[in-house]
Amino acid sequence: MGKRIDILSLNIGNPSLERAKRQCDWLKERSEDVFVLTETRESQGCGYIKEYFRQYGYDLFFMGTSLGYSVNAPISRTGELGVIIISRCKIRSNVSFFSEESIYFSRMVESVIKAGERELDIVGLYVPSRDRSDAKIRRKREFIDGVIKYLDRSRRKNRIIIGDFNVLDRKHIPHYSNYFEWEYGFFDQLETLGYVDAFRYLYPDGQEYSWVGRTDDGYRYDHCFVSVELKEHLLNCEYIHETRKLRLTDHSAITLGLAIE
Repeated sequence: MGKRIDILSLNIGNPSLERAKRQCDWLKERSEDVFVLTETRESQGCGYIKEYFRQYGYDLFFMGTSLGYSVNAPISRTGELGVIIISRCKIRSNVSFFSEESIYFSRMVESVIKAGERELDIVGLYVPSRDRSDAKIRRKREFIDGVIKYLDRSRRKNRIIIGDFNVLDRKHIPHYSNYFEWEYGFFDQLETLGYVDAFRYLYPDGQEYSWVGRTDDGYRYDHCFVSVELKEHLLNCEYIHETRKLRLTDHSAITLGLAIE
């Protein structure tokens, strides 16, 4: 079997300290090489997760093993929610598009890692949710426009965009009438820029849900897009519902497997 890299993304819901400890216990047993955690904040629970993996990585590196972790956890000066990237592969550099003063600064996090002989750009996204208020609609649209502007400026091969998009694709069943055309258009713009919805590519008619409402309405909010150069290297893209069943968070995880030889 050739070499591969596996990436897991999970909305952790800005957990309490007790829940963060349970999430760490679950994550440390996973085999994925990279964790992209969304809905994070400068809180006691998220602080525990960051230090847990930083300390775990520090100790293991000094023991001479290859199991340590690199952590990219930008701090929002505005107190906004965001993303943490945790990687067993050494993070070579981190990239930011939004300024540190922006409310969107920590919502798009990019880390460059080396996996085998391949350098990968991993972009973690936590797209703002919204209600019907003008302010929330504007916030979500501004963020999406900023993401597209950045991706258009920095066209790179071997890029993975993963996280909680708070957007559904056009093939989603059921179809919900409360989404704007520009929200569906986010996927269209990603495809125009040369990115492929990994789940939809592997399962053209598949239906999965990563969040389920109180009335059992299902939504596939969590997604993974890969640059077109990577689509033939896709091994799997699956949803793990155990995280909801165990009440670790209210989202299912999404995992991506890529051949890197």
